[in-house]
Amino acid sequence: MFVATAPPIALTYCWPMNIEKMQRKCSAVLEPGETLVAALKAMPRGSVQEIILGAASGVAAAGVSPELLGLGMIAGQKAGLSHTEEGRAERQAAGVDVGSAVQILLGVTDRRVVLIALSTMGKAKEVLAAVDLSDIAGVAMGESKLFGQTMAEIVLTLDGGAEAGFGVAKVHRKDGDSVVAALQK
Repeated sequence: MFVATAPPIALTYCWPMNIEKMQRKCSAVLEPGETLVAALKAMPRGSVQEIILGAASGVAAAGVSPELLGLGMIAGQKAGLSHTEEGRAERQAAGVDVGSAVQILLGVTDRRVVLIALSTMGKAKEVLAAVDLSDIAGVAMGESKLFGQTMAEIVLTLDGGAEAGFGVAKVHRKDGDSVVAALQK
């Protein structure tokens, strides 16, 4: 008997973002003549923890009884909400609040850093927040840990000392490195 098998898929690598393509997708929300230099899909600090805690609690509750799945997820999300609120307070203090957005495009243009809401198809919907490049005091690629898992994180430091962190999925790490490099010039 013949069994067809698919070649293995490497989940740890993704092609770097095509900046020209993303420029076209973002042109409607950028200022006239503004050029996208680097960009990555990121998650605001705290939102990842809320999602993971919600899912983990749902799985644990379903282990007791399948009917408890929904209640477990709700309880976990409420427990994780404090992480989201801490991240939001941090971003508000830095002047870069993105509201309830879970995934955003963090873009560096020739003028500013923009945080853009994306549609499910990846098209730019609106600029949620922006910071002039002259107001960025520093940028660093660090790491955060949750349940023993490590996730890359970009931390923007503004002139006043306020910080805003954004989680970077492993598949977007190269894009994160390009954002850091663009801001360190």
